[in-house]
Amino acid sequence: MNRFRWAIAALFLLSTFSLRAQHAYFFPGAGPFNPNVPTPEQFLGYAIGTHYTRHDQLVAYFRELERTSGGRAKLQVIGKTYEERPQVVLTVTSPENHNRLEDIRQRHVTVTDPSKNGLEKADPVVILLGYSVHGAETSGGEAALLTAYYLAASQSPETVNQLKEAVILIDPSQNPDGRDRGANWHNAYKSFPPVSDPADIEHNQAWPGARVNHFFTDLNRDWLSAEQIESQNRVEFSHQWYPNVHIDFHEMGTNSTYYFEPSPAGNQSPIIPQSSYDFNTTLARYHAEALDKIGSLYFTKEAFDNLSPIYGSTYPDFYGAVGVTFEQGSSRGLVQESTSGLVTFPFTIRNHLVTGLATVKGAVAEKENLFKLQKEFFRSAVTQGKANPAKGYVFGDSRDVSLTQRLLGLALRHRLNVYQLPADVTVDGKKFEKGKAYVVPADQPFFRIVHSLFEETPKLKDSTFYDNTSWSVIHAYGVQYAKLTGAVSLGDKVTKVEDVKGTVTGGKATYAYLLNWSDYNASRALYTLLKKGVLVKTALKPFTSKTNAGVQKFGYGSLVVPVQTQTLGADSLFAAVSEAARVAKVTFSTTSTGFSVEGIDLGSNNVRTIRKPEVAVLAGPGSGLAEVGQVWFLLNSHLGLPVSKLEVSSVGRTSLDRYNVLVLTSGNYRELDKPAVDELKTWVAKGGTLITFRAAAEWAIRQGLAKERVYVDSSASRRGNQRTDYAVRAETEAPRRINGGIFQADIDITNPIAFGLNDRRIFFTKTGSTILLPSRDKYATVAKYTPSSYISGFVTRENIAKINNTASILIGQSGQGKTILFAEDPTYRHYWHGTDRLFLNAVFFGDLIQLQSAFIASEEE
Repeated sequence: MNRFRWAIAALFLLSTFSLRAQHAYFFPGAGPFNPNVPTPEQFLGYAIGTHYTRHDQLVAYFRELERTSGGRAKLQVIGKTYEERPQVVLTVTSPENHNRLEDIRQRHVTVTDPSKNGLEKADPVVILLGYSVHGAETSGGEAALLTAYYLAASQSPETVNQLKEAVILIDPSQNPDGRDRGANWHNAYKSFPPVSDPADIEHNQAWPGARVNHFFTDLNRDWLSAEQIESQNRVEFSHQWYPNVHIDFHEMGTNSTYYFEPSPAGNQSPIIPQSSYDFNTTLARYHAEALDKIGSLYFTKEAFDNLSPIYGSTYPDFYGAVGVTFEQGSSRGLVQESTSGLVTFPFTIRNHLVTGLATVKGAVAEKENLFKLQKEFFRSAVTQGKANPAKGYVFGDSRDVSLTQRLLGLALRHRLNVYQLPADVTVDGKKFEKGKAYVVPADQPFFRIVHSLFEETPKLKDSTFYDNTSWSVIHAYGVQYAKLTGAVSLGDKVTKVEDVKGTVTGGKATYAYLLNWSDYNASRALYTLLKKGVLVKTALKPFTSKTNAGVQKFGYGSLVVPVQTQTLGADSLFAAVSEAARVAKVTFSTTSTGFSVEGIDLGSNNVRTIRKPEVAVLAGPGSGLAEVGQVWFLLNSHLGLPVSKLEVSSVGRTSLDRYNVLVLTSGNYRELDKPAVDELKTWVAKGGTLITFRAAAEWAIRQGLAKERVYVDSSASRRGNQRTDYAVRAETEAPRRINGGIFQADIDITNPIAFGLNDRRIFFTKTGSTILLPSRDKYATVAKYTPSSYISGFVTRENIAKINNTASILIGQSGQGKTILFAEDPTYRHYWHGTDRLFLNAVFFGDLIQLQSAFIASEEE
């Protein structure tokens, strides 16, 4: 009976709303409006809040505003998503400002140069409103429609003045692919009348949901690493303007109200000036006033991280803007019951609408103070950089040009000042070569981003963070680097990444083609060859060969492509190797002899044939959404490998015989019953390579797929008996999580999993509680955390002590197959390249590994 009353109430609210003019609800007392500009309802044919608007409809309406607004609105396409949807920004300002928009933009860009004068009173303030970076948080896109309409059509003196004083950049859908996934779900399952029951399917999207983009990536964590195309396009656009205010519109749980910053003081970055965070309080007065006027509940200062440039609301803080997170309790459908009553879709849209317009009002009113804030931000960044203990950073490795160039590209994407290394130098025992290494000085306006790329995370005092507290890119990439504490010598400034031309030195080989495995792109070259049917071998031990380019050393894992025994003729083989070199941008050498100058010869039993990997990853409920996307993206984008995504529930019903590599990302895998597990065991025993991440590694051990051990915390039961005040529950329990910390391990660089590495020190990011004990097999612990493994991030001493001396990678053997256990996620958020290359090694070389028992058996044979 109670549910019936909820449904009747929901029907009444939405049906009444759809019959009245949307102005009465969204714009009470506002006007007049330009009648030539259609409302979203007039253009779309339905009232906003009664149906979910697809991305193409958002774009179409913005094009209509460009056509009808009398010169106020201009639409710009800034890129395309993986699913070919356009990424757009609508620029709204006065027609007069549009006529000189490029001049306005160029003046804003000069604010980053401390030697130049700041912006003046006559300059417009720049505001960026970014909506729905999480596709499931759909009220933002609808609010963008109404906000754009209001600014394009309102003829009130206040709006006319705001358009004169401001340039408003509206990104209606920062994640178009995810947004359409969410909109289509809600539209497909909406009811007539609407159903408010939280258990209804309309409010519960199926895996993978709409939060993420095509490759299941949380784009709100991708601003600094910029691995996804949507992020690259957004970052590029942001640097065209350096907005003064940047708002990121989100949604949260239905039982919550509305959140806006300021954020908790303990969740702020120690390297950002306090004045930047204080300005959140200044703008908050305008947001509070707007929500007070319509009677909406809200809260501030209690939640959400605001310390890392990985987020859309914090990345702008590192460039002198006032970045703000807005969070609206979501209806996740047309209407849903909450602890505070019914939450309707129109209600959630209206809250985002009024705070967005309040942002424009506040930014215009505070314009001169915003200009001063941003100018002083870059001046203080230079001062901070000069005082930094490291006066600069040198990075690069002649043995890994590809990853060096990739990091260079990221630094330039963020507009850092980067210079050529003027001469060879050795720092901390590491050799950096001119032409193969670069220098980033600390003394520059973007020092705070320099710090984020090359330094450990600053010490953090709070413990209630909900996301990763360590994001150092240099540790993630695994590229050789060093901190420069003395005077920094600079060569020519680098303005672009030069295109590296892959080639084959010496022309067509008569005996073999050779490629060192130390270059990150060697794996791309390998798969390019394998998919063409080329027979490729890998050297399990180093050798030195006389090549057509002279005597060269080749390390562990180096590729050997013999000319004989191929199914391709010599000319076709040369064409295939040449194409692999071009695609991967690497250089193959040629040799006319298998007799090595040093080390093993090319016909040795330690030169083993590589099988072409046929890879599947378990996907769907029970698997790790982000990690599935990371594996999918890495294998697709880096190798060009068409990985199969298998529903977890299909194991036991689908033959695994066509695959030789199976990946289980972190998950619970409760759907895999005994017959399914038995099938996995049989598949591994017949020669399959099973790769597991985090909790999946624990699951594999429990199921007997690997005879290894998981750390058990014996102190947990004792802690459970301790009595603590309820008020400090969050502060007490939060530190026990491991929310992302960087840890150092010692890795066996002679093991095929570590082929290509030249340093036994390697960094992992640890998220989650999986801790593996070293193996009883002395060859099976590929990587082990050092006795003092902690590098950075918020991790308690208790957790650090648990992690020290434990295993980060183990290998188990069953029959002819292997189970490779990663205690961490080696593909973390797409940018942890120092460890994702270990995952690629597992894909290519896992079957070649022999443990102690297997080796003894083979010797006896």
